Amino acid sequence: MRCLALAALVLTGCVYFDSDDGDDSCVILDIAPAPLRNPDTLQCETFGGGCDPACGPCPAVANQPLPSWPVCGSPCESLDPTACAADPGCRVVEDAACSIGLNCFTNFVGCYPIDTLPSTSIDCYTADAWDCSRDNACTAYHSYETCPTDAECDRPFELCTPEGQAPGRCYDPVACDRAAPACGTGKVPGVSGGCYTGACIPVHLCEAM
Repeated sequence: MRCLALAALVLTGCVYFDSDDGDDSCVILDIAPAPLRNPDTLQCETFGGGCDPACGPCPAVANQPLPSWPVCGSPCESLDPTACAADPGCRVVEDAACSIGLNCFTNFVGCYPIDTLPSTSIDCYTADAWDCSRDNACTAYHSYETCPTDAECDRPFELCTPEGQAPGRCYDPVACDRAAPACGTGKVPGVSGGCYTGACIPVHLCEAM
């Protein structure tokens, strides 16, 4: 049996080819799948492709199922906030600190495609990063991590609200009868216009008192 190696990219897999003379060929294929957008960090991550164990041991990660995250480089990423919100296949992401502190020129981080397992029944206020990314009617708020200047920094997920509904602020006075959401440890109810918004804001994002 002949074994033919192709250019290495990421992970090795291989495919058998039967020939008429009985000399089967094992062609080693190195496949680099398109990177996917992690909804927790907004980073693009690459996962391994398939592998045929008949050609030898497969890497442990080669045949793991891929997450349902969308592919990086989507046309959504070129849209402005208004166009992004109007496109059912895209979702708006905003800066958490800017949206709560109200001290930035813009709080728009970017426009990204929704998850490949979409849902229209997400409770945005209680959604985690993945669920928030599944519905374009939800807006995700991410913070910013400092990292080396030659690296692309993570943007950790912080909270989620319905599209067009700001999370509010932590310490604004409450003047209406709307009930406060049940926020867990380390979070406080957001307030806007004298009423609770329904959002639970991590205390490390709260504006100065």
